[in-house]
Amino acid sequence: MMSDIFVANNNSNSKENQQVTNDVAENDTGENPPSYASQLEKQGSGSMVHLFTSYCEKPDDITFENQDENEKVLLFIRKDLITNIPWIIAGILLIAIPIIVMPVLSLFHIPTSLLPSNYSLVLTVFYYLFVTTFLFINFITWYFNIDIVTEKRVIDIDFEGIVYKNIAATKLSLVQDVSYTQIGVVRTLFDYGDVLVQTAGTIDNFTFEAVPRPEDAVHVVENLIGKGHEQL
Repeated sequence: MMSDIFVANNNSNSKENQQVTNDVAENDTGENPPSYASQLEKQGSGSMVHLFTSYCEKPDDITFENQDENEKVLLFIRKDLITNIPWIIAGILLIAIPIIVMPVLSLFHIPTSLLPSNYSLVLTVFYYLFVTTFLFINFITWYFNIDIVTEKRVIDIDFEGIVYKNIAATKLSLVQDVSYTQIGVVRTLFDYGDVLVQTAGTIDNFTFEAVPRPEDAVHVVENLIGKGHEQL
């Protein structure tokens, strides 16, 4: 079932927001500063992930397959919502074609079909079934292609056309570098881009494609792997 990719955590309880001060520097006792994951935890509860959420830090209602006990999700991202515009426009045009073309052909007395009316109705139904399927597949492909960063690992979930699902993960200790690219006026204007997570050895690199707020995503991962945030 598709719902096994990520499900709502019904046991999550909202916490009161509390201000965190002087957590990054060492305290007077000489103790090491807290980890970035613990800093996020002290900042209070995160946001809820809704139907069209494409970027969420510290979500309260996300769990996933094979999640370790007490493993906290720190970042949930999927492609920016604006990347859906091309297939939405294509779907609208496909819906409008019969509505516009058929009256125009009738206006000029051009035969619209050589088949009986009953067969034409069946073809019309199948045509709109095809359009509905096209829109549905594009939506769930966007909806279920997600990337998750926890305090322990980076997880990339690829979902294609209902029948294909691939989940890849790597430990944060194996992440060597993280960067992002933001090429083009549209991506710069709407603030989305590609985030590249480079890993050690023969492990494949991870690419978060066309995600919103790529600089913020890089900041989260950099702090988790112990690199301070750098200006890109």
